[in-house]
Amino acid sequence: MLGISGAVRPIDGQTDGLSIPAGSTGSSRSSSSSSSGSSTEGGVLRQQLGISGDLRSYLEQVFKNAPDALLKIGQAGQQEDQLGWFGTTTSDAEQQQQQQQVRAMDGYPGSSSAANRSATDDPEVLNAQYEATLPQYKSRIYDQVAARGYPLERHAAVTTDGYELVLHRIPHGKDKNNQPGVKKPVVFLQHGVTLASDCFTVFGANESLAYILADAGYDVWMGNTRGNTYSRRTTKGLFPYQAEFWYFSMDEMALHDVPAMVDYALQHTGAIQLAYVGHSQGATLGLMLCASRPEYCQKMSVMVLMGPVVFVDYMQSSFLKVFTNEINQPWRVSGEFLPNRLVGPVYQSLCSHWPMDEVCVAAISFVSFGPSMHVGAAEYLTLSGSWPSSAGSRNLVHWGQMYKSPELELRRFDLGIACNVTTWHPLRGFEPKPFRETCNAAAYGSREPPAYDLSRVSAPVVILAGNMDVMAAPDDIAEQARRLGPAVKRTIAYPDYTHMDFVWDRNSKVPADLMAVLQEYSPGS
Repeated sequence: MLGISGAVRPIDGQTDGLSIPAGSTGSSRSSSSSSSGSSTEGGVLRQQLGISGDLRSYLEQVFKNAPDALLKIGQAGQQEDQLGWFGTTTSDAEQQQQQQQVRAMDGYPGSSSAANRSATDDPEVLNAQYEATLPQYKSRIYDQVAARGYPLERHAAVTTDGYELVLHRIPHGKDKNNQPGVKKPVVFLQHGVTLASDCFTVFGANESLAYILADAGYDVWMGNTRGNTYSRRTTKGLFPYQAEFWYFSMDEMALHDVPAMVDYALQHTGAIQLAYVGHSQGATLGLMLCASRPEYCQKMSVMVLMGPVVFVDYMQSSFLKVFTNEINQPWRVSGEFLPNRLVGPVYQSLCSHWPMDEVCVAAISFVSFGPSMHVGAAEYLTLSGSWPSSAGSRNLVHWGQMYKSPELELRRFDLGIACNVTTWHPLRGFEPKPFRETCNAAAYGSREPPAYDLSRVSAPVVILAGNMDVMAAPDDIAEQARRLGPAVKRTIAYPDYTHMDFVWDRNSKVPADLMAVLQEYSPGS
């Protein structure tokens, strides 16, 4: 179950801080690609890749001839087994225990009252234990930025549903445009899935996007969506060790997180507009927000979408195909996915020396983002201190629903059509749905989840696309541009770019192109 458990957060205001298989297709899924068809395809991929359903099994296959590596993987798995409550492969007895824990955490009838809890059941104590594991592998954006000589501010915005989101700000440059207190145009950088704000600061002063923009005279703000390395607090008494903390999909991040962070940055700076720069899912969230609440289009002088993933009809990422193709109920409530505090130690231990470093890069490229001509073993060793950043497994379920759907739409999360308040289990009978989950009819007023209408996006849009991107495939990018219509002002293609090159290429051409766009669509100051 390596990859599903907890991660880390700032405490008291401080930060501790593919090649495609020969048999795979690059063409669109047919309209008959229903849930059963996708499930069959997922089973074929599992056979081809030798994946039994989780990252631990996959790593064991990759390193089957390396005893030391297998020992480290086993140790990490044992550590997670002690902490993780919501795995993907559990017995009926374990599932029953998990259901009891869910009820106890979430106030179902029959749960333990606060008066009956022992000291060891205190949520603050439990959370401290949960978050303290392997603290040496916590992401350290403060250390990254301080080492480069740039100022860094930490801010917190609270969403309308009670999640505290950490924003990081580099208000001015180091050697250029370095006067404190001078108003500058505001640029808001939004990371993608399994990433955090530190993806924009992880490399050197002339290599990472946040530093380059700060030196160019921009007031740089970096968002962190709920549940990642930094945004792990709520105002409603939920903690990351609890399943209900992770009860959110892309909808909540788009409709609660992004507006809270955008409004905070504008209010704090006094600016009227900002430039929104989103990578991968960060681009998706911005489009979802503007499509649902067009008034936010007026707050963005431009939306720069780097490798935007909106439609996944041509998506070739083995990661999404395998891990989201066969979705079942445990994944809906499993909680946290790919915590850095568990994945980081394994990578640091196994992948720091040749030839294992090259093997690890090949494995990651094959499973997830595709191979890169610009990001090698040395970069991945540096990145492993901060990537991956935790994501909610429900987030992946949302992508899986869209991949399995025969309809080419960006839709709200599918809550199903069962509107009663219970679920049926053949061995245990009726049980409460997790967190009193509702249904599509109750939530949306329709049997099917509604689609986001991209034609409502009115902010100027510039798309940066990689021709070798297996997640934001060129044909899917073309469909996005068609749906957005006149909002798209231009698409800049990078012939040799894959998905993560937009944020991880240390010699990138992206900053120069981005600054040209920002000068054309300046948010002012």
